[in-house]
Amino acid sequence: MDTEVIVAVIAFVGTLIGSYFANSKTTAVMQEQIKSIKEDINTLSTRVDKHNNLVERMAKVEDSAKSAHHRITELSEWGGNK
Repeated sequence: MDTEVIVAVIAFVGTLIGSYFANSKTTAVMQEQIKSIKEDINTLSTRVDKHNNLVERMAKVEDSAKSAHHRITELSEWGGNK
């Protein structure tokens, strides 16, 4: 009976050690994946910032072009009335 208890305790300890190392490896892999995802998010954030800057600049260009077209129209009408 003592031998069975000793074998059970050794098996239990082995299971605990195996579980610990398996969980440690899984945790390390997950941390690496999280790190990679964070880098991807930072890259995407930078791209979104650049895109938003481009959108703002294009809006200003469109407003400027619209004003220029109005001035050209006014000048051509003014020149045609002479």
